Amino acid sequence: MTRGLTPRVPRRDSGIPWLGEIPAHWAVTRLKFVAEVHGGLTLGKNYGTAALVEYPYLRVANVQDGYLDLSDVATILIPETEAEACLLQAGDVLMNEGGDANKLGRGCIWAGEIAPCLHQNHVFAVRPRLVCSEWLNAWTSTEAAKAFFESRAKQSTNLASISATNLKELPIPVPPADEQRAIAAYLACETERLDGLVAAKERQSARASALGPGLGRKSS
Repeated sequence: MTRGLTPRVPRRDSGIPWLGEIPAHWAVTRLKFVAEVHGGLTLGKNYGTAALVEYPYLRVANVQDGYLDLSDVATILIPETEAEACLLQAGDVLMNEGGDANKLGRGCIWAGEIAPCLHQNHVFAVRPRLVCSEWLNAWTSTEAAKAFFESRAKQSTNLASISATNLKELPIPVPPADEQRAIAAYLACETERLDGLVAAKERQSARASALGPGLGRKSS
């Protein structure tokens, strides 16, 4: 994420100590300059006599680190005019405001799995403008980005949360668009390969456990 796919490319100091050097042709900016950060709906509001429409909406529990869990999606009754500001769009990068420390900033790309769909105010919808969704999602999932979130988070006992204002200040390296897509595709391919190796190892371990100790080995 900070070195690119081309070896021995000219490099320069990013100007950010924890980011270090990056390829010389990359830019460095802040999230607020390349994406819009949208807050979500607040539960429990009284809409009086307004006509209400039922919408599904995403909670923190639905947004996991790198994937969505849509096995239990809640719904809410809300005026259509109120819902418009919280509607998700395909390509939005979902990021959790907080919760347990390991949930801070975690997220994934929304591909329009449910339409229409809203998001709660504890889930940010980050809408890319000058970077591709895959690059933004990959960068915000790095240990460097997570360390930034933790440094800016409001901490309490076993819980942490980050504001939209602090989220927008996240430094982000910006390669050319074609390079963003190439790096994101490479990471997706490698992640799939590693997931396959882990799954194969787990199947092997399960078979060995089913056979029991000593079984499945050749006699001496």
